[in-house]
Amino acid sequence: MKSLLLLSGGLDSSAAVYIFKKSRKLDCLFIDYNQKAAKMELRSARTICDKNDLRLINLKIKELGKLFVEGEDMIPHVPIKHRNIILVSIALVYAKEKGYEEVILANVNEDCVYEQNKPKITSKLIELARELNVKLTMPFIGLSKSLVLKMGIKEGLNPEDTYSCMLGHKKHCGLCSQCELRKKAFLEANLKDPTSYMF
Repeated sequence: MKSLLLLSGGLDSSAAVYIFKKSRKLDCLFIDYNQKAAKMELRSARTICDKNDLRLINLKIKELGKLFVEGEDMIPHVPIKHRNIILVSIALVYAKEKGYEEVILANVNEDCVYEQNKPKITSKLIELARELNVKLTMPFIGLSKSLVLKMGIKEGLNPEDTYSCMLGHKKHCGLCSQCELRKKAFLEANLKDPTSYMF
């Protein structure tokens, strides 16, 4: 199956690369939507793809992200709160146009904590995928981040190649919500966290 995986360079999508690369003809899509961590995320995404000899498609839509924070006094770390509506839609249309049969979105159970309406949005995205005749696969829905981490490591993932922080510094801040989820995943998986945190 020719598949397109949305790759952010974080633990979940990076684990998905290792888990699905053997069963699919896999390409990865990284989208820069003006998130603060785009540079570090892209570096991790490239590392993951290079190690697995996979194609990485780098799409830049920075101006879109800038538009969402225009007039804001405090620019949020993630400029588009409901970014998956946009990112998945782009991936689905790209997949349709380029002959991919499937788009893989590596969301885990914890992702729904910050967006209470995510299940309903997800169901609408699945409907959109059906209309485009592209399969939208979300293999980790209902699975914990710690379990996905263990699955990825078992398949060869080196967590040091990944990046989760929302601030985009060379070291993870250790305080943002994504860093907290990263720390918790290692703790619950009973694995040593190799991440270098600022705090």
